[in-house]
Amino acid sequence: MDRLLSYAELTVSFLWTFVSGFWTLSKVPREIHTSVDSCNIEVPRDVLKEYSEQLEALAERLRRHLREHGPTPWGGRSAFELLVGHRALWVFVACATSDVRIFFAFGLLQFVLAPFSLACSLMIFSMYLVQLDLPLLISALVLSGIDRLVPVFSLGHLSSLPTFIIEINYMFVLWLLLVDFLVTACFACWRCPDGKPKQLPLGKQLYHMAWGTFQSKTYLVLVLLMCRGQPLNLAWLVYDWAFGVSPLPNNYLQQTLLSWECFFYHTHRMAHLPGVYEQAHRLHHFLPDGTAWDAHVFSGNGFPEEWFTLMFDIFLMVSLGLPPSFMTIRTMKYQLLNKIGHQRLEVAPQADEYHADHHLHHRRNYGFNKPMLDIIFDTYKTSGKTELEVNGVLYTKEVKQDHVVIHMKVVKPEMPRASRQSLAGWQLTAAQFLLWCRDATTGRF
Repeated sequence: MDRLLSYAELTVSFLWTFVSGFWTLSKVPREIHTSVDSCNIEVPRDVLKEYSEQLEALAERLRRHLREHGPTPWGGRSAFELLVGHRALWVFVACATSDVRIFFAFGLLQFVLAPFSLACSLMIFSMYLVQLDLPLLISALVLSGIDRLVPVFSLGHLSSLPTFIIEINYMFVLWLLLVDFLVTACFACWRCPDGKPKQLPLGKQLYHMAWGTFQSKTYLVLVLLMCRGQPLNLAWLVYDWAFGVSPLPNNYLQQTLLSWECFFYHTHRMAHLPGVYEQAHRLHHFLPDGTAWDAHVFSGNGFPEEWFTLMFDIFLMVSLGLPPSFMTIRTMKYQLLNKIGHQRLEVAPQADEYHADHHLHHRRNYGFNKPMLDIIFDTYKTSGKTELEVNGVLYTKEVKQDHVVIHMKVVKPEMPRASRQSLAGWQLTAAQFLLWCRDATTGRF
């Protein structure tokens, strides 16, 4: 009973620290995680201290729990072994039955085997809900039209527009896995946009291939198996890409505290806390270095951190008729960038391999595309350099008595910004018109 109460208390504390940590990060100039232009940013040192102390206080409580109660509730069995076994059996259950209740009940066993994965999964779900699912739902509402806002169960079908509907079945799942496998093999073995991938011995390559596929691709297997028999309107994916408005809320969020960079750094750093790491995020770091095979359909988390996101994707398909968020064309762009970001190159670039280095230095480089938060919180991989070039931007850190100054200089403006989404032509015109109206009414001409 004491162990159960300790897990419950620490789960609540973890989630509270997650929320309060965001409040502390709100005191950091937002340009630190939103700026895409050259600038100088000053950050008060007391804010940096407050955030670090919040996480360290939680880490100490977690370490004390591990000393008193052990790494898992199940004695000598490691969380890794239990979670791998559970995932394999969960895939079997999904193949054997289409009853969502049985699937859901078996999935809940994850939190019995690894209790800390509950808080971590909720944290990760909040990130994807804001960054991917909310813009998708807004786009669906707009595309459906005013006359379809009431019968929301037809959101994904759009019967008033031309359709191309296929039924989700085992063959569709196999084809999707095959296409993803071939794309990943291209990045891992043949060619990346920035050069030739680093070649591993055949045994290691096969090991990465097998583990990466199991750890990161069983997500889409579980989602699609529980949606088998459901109609999937492929034309809707094209409508969403060409006419959907999901880039608008997404790009607005990228200028706030809820930006992808801020969310990713905060959730990723908390996923590496003692106990939580062993019962959740460690499975993503099982292999000593990353390859394109290890890239998840979203950001690289994989199981068991994806639990609530997985369930929500099933809900989108079964209840609303919407394609799972991982199948939208914009999310597929993220997937390609994620494969590239995890793959090392044969000839290392002059700039740092920012996220790839995280898989060598697990408590360093928590960010996704920009190292600004890593730099100010001293979680960037030590390199002895006074300047760092990451993804086309040169960073310099200057420490003063009361604050830290980050000098940011864009040296390759053509480099993609993974967190921002491009708009369709008509949306760009509309956005320019709205900006013109704003400037006209505020007298900025």
